[in-house]
Formats: sequence, structure tokens, C-alpha cells
Amino acid sequence: MAQVSPFDWASLLADQPLLPVAAGLKAEQVLPVADSLTAAGVGVLEVTLRDPGAWDALEQLKQHSITRVAGSVRSREQLKRLHDLGITLAVTPGWSPSLCEASRSLGIRLLPGVATPGEAMQAYQKGYHQVKLFPAAALGGPAYLKAIQAPLPEMQFVPTGGVSEANLSEWFAVPGVVAVGGSWMLSAELLQGQKWQELTELTLGAVKLATEHRNTKQD
Repeated sequence: MAQVSPFDWASLLADQPLLPVAAGLKAEQVLPVADSLTAAGVGVLEVTLRDPGAWDALEQLKQHSITRVAGSVRSREQLKRLHDLGITLAVTPGWSPSLCEASRSLGIRLLPGVATPGEAMQAYQKGYHQVKLFPAAALGGPAYLKAIQAPLPEMQFVPTGGVSEANLSEWFAVPGVVAVGGSWMLSAELLQGQKWQELTELTLGAVKLATEHRNTKQD
């Protein structure tokens, strides 16, 4: 089955198997965060639509080279607004066939969220070869994903929710994991303290570690 909108999230994240997830960014933090991430070799940033300020952040990022991804997309209205902002990449927290249809009609490439084998199968039948597992840790962690992936070898996963630098090796040990989503490098302490160099160094180390784990699995 052909992939939706023919798009491959694994290719997008080939050089960046760690997708930073930002929530609650303040206006004055947006561009410094993007600068700090790109200095660490990160080219893709997910901004979650969990607060009104997320829209301002996505608008500001239009002037930056970083690739914008909208996360926590929950409605057709949000998809339409993303389309109007010129954003073509979005992530949902859960499985929603109606949002998949709406995203296709708007030309938005979706990474749909799933939590069960049945939802993963539905996503595949709709043409999605890559899905987000959320909330990954709360669902049962790497052991849960390994159990799901075993009968679904054609699927690829981006676990998000409870992923940390401490458990990266466990996640990448699971077949089918092409990237992970995380927010630990964008902690409130670093953002509020405007510790941009520290953010860059933390992200650089995290991406390096994620890449090593991903490449070890591929060898």
C-alpha cells in the first residue's frame, strides 16, 4: 500500500533520530530555542498545540530555517489553521480517521498517534507506515512496544511520552523504532534561565546518543 501523501517520516528524521518536543514556549524564547537546537544539528522541531502561545511560536518560526512540526493536533479547525500558516507536518496524540482524511485534503503530512495494535493496524490500512506511540512509557514502555511491533513488522514507530536520555538504548533496541520524541532538553529550568548554550550542549549529546543507538541497531 502506498504511503499517504507519499511522505516518509523516517527519511525526515534520518539524520535526527530525536525529535525535540516543545510546549509552553514564551514569545521571547522561540527564536533562541530554534537557534540553540540548530546549533546542535537539529533541523526539525515539534511545537505542541497545548496552549494559545503555540500559534505565536509557529508563526515566529516562519522566519527560521528549522522545520516546523505541529504537535497535539486534535481538530479539523487546527489543521485548517496550520494549512493557512504554511505548515505541512503535523502529529496527533491519538488515532483519528477523520483527522487523517482532513490532513490529506489539506496536503498536511501526518504522523498519527496510536496506543494499541488495533489502532496501528488501522493506520497501516490507511497508508501510514510510520506512527507515533503515545504515551509510550505509560502504556508499558519498550516491552509494550516490542510486543506490538512483533506481529506488525511492516510498521515503524516514534515513541513519545516518558522518553528520556536514560532509556534511549531501550527504545532503540526495539525493532521498528526509527526515532523518538522527547522534551527533556527543553526543560523549564533551561528555558526560564535562558541557558541557551547549555540547551545546545544537552541537545547535542542527546542527538549523538540517539544516533549511536539507532546506528547500532542497523549494523
